[in-house]
Amino acid sequence: MTKKKPSNSASAAIDAALNAAKPLPELPKHVNLRPEDFPFWENILRARARDEWTEVDLVVAAQLARCQYDIEKESLALDSEGSVVDNQRGTKVMNPRHAVLEQLARREMAIMRSLRLTGSSTGDTRDLEKARKLQRQAEAARNEVTEDDLLA
Repeated sequence: MTKKKPSNSASAAIDAALNAAKPLPELPKHVNLRPEDFPFWENILRARARDEWTEVDLVVAAQLARCQYDIEKESLALDSEGSVVDNQRGTKVMNPRHAVLEQLARREMAIMRSLRLTGSSTGDTRDLEKARKLQRQAEAARNEVTEDDLLA
């Protein structure tokens, strides 16, 4: 097993810059996402440094993207229907979408824990946070250069 480079090293900065120049990892061919899932997919992939993603993680990330879109869709429906609805007998009851949203939120948190995207619940993540910050800075620098090239 190779030792991971410290996030404050020059080689880590070079790796972050190289990773920022690459596109996001591709969706595994055997996984299907709906068109509406892709904005969530892209945000999830940006939550980690590019070289942290494994094939298995990408499958789980796709599941998280689907779940997050479903939460958004159910939330919008709940907003339009309201928290209290009439049942078949005309009695006012809590909208069943509340239960659906609760279940989706639990699933989302479980998947996020599985991907280690939630704070420091899995030990000391300071080095991971530094590596992720380094990649975000490299991506920002890449975007700045790209925008400058377009303006010139």
